[in-house]
Amino acid sequence: MAPRAGLTTKIIPWEDQDFVRAFQQARADVVAEGLTINGPMAAARAEELLRSAGYPHARVDVERTIDETLVHTARWTVWRDGPPA
Repeated sequence: MAPRAGLTTKIIPWEDQDFVRAFQQARADVVAEGLTINGPMAAARAEELLRSAGYPHARVDVERTIDETLVHTARWTVWRDGPPA
């Protein structure tokens, strides 16, 4: 079976469509830059792009199990204002 690269994303708050669009653009930029979208470097770059787009507290958390890593997939939680304290 060939490995598949995948990413599942949870965006908080989802109802802020400007933030959702900013994330979509950041994700597209990360892919265009050639970073592996399911890797931690891609998440760090997406976070950097979101912060430079006017979301200074944006945070991207990456979660991957061993099985997810082996099949090149990950889960991102993308926070506009950082996680709750």
